[in-house]
Amino acid sequence: ALGYRLRPAAPDDASALAALILLAGGGVYEFQLDGLFGDAALVDVLASGICGVAGNFSHRHMIVAEEEATGGVVGMTHGYPAEWMRALDRSFIPPDRLAHLAPFEALQDWDSYFVSALAVIPAWRRRGLGAAVLAALAQKARAGGFPRLSLHVWADNAAALAFYATVGFVEAGRADMPPHPRLPHAGGSVLLVQAL
Repeated sequence: ALGYRLRPAAPDDASALAALILLAGGGVYEFQLDGLFGDAALVDVLASGICGVAGNFSHRHMIVAEEEATGGVVGMTHGYPAEWMRALDRSFIPPDRLAHLAPFEALQDWDSYFVSALAVIPAWRRRGLGAAVLAALAQKARAGGFPRLSLHVWADNAAALAFYATVGFVEAGRADMPPHPRLPHAGGSVLLVQAL
């Protein structure tokens, strides 16, 4: 037995999903959003968006892996058509933060289905769960007629680069972002694609 099952995300999952999305982002959400919402915790800000039904951050675009015994969320993935990124409202993010991330924003595979986040809690890693949620998302993308999945990985995240290589992703480009005190990654961001 796998010990987990996959299902569509629900509004009740929002807090668990927000924590996993922050884990998957490697600091990018904190970099963009810290200090913009007063005293509200970033995980709560993200959760409020995940609860909603509109926009690309809705739970409707997420797949959950839950532990069979407890129903607890142990992994997730989040994806949507890359084209949707063109319409994202970023007007509330300070210009200097947007400028720093501009190379990442510009380097996209616009015809693909974009994997915005994939995360598995540490205790559940190396059990095939990441590959399983990714395969479920790929099935959704294929059904929508998309030719490829695409995603970004920090160039210094060796474990993630190795994982995506094993499931058939190849490098399609690099976004050169200089290190920043609040975004401590070396080598920028790598765009990976997987043919469907």
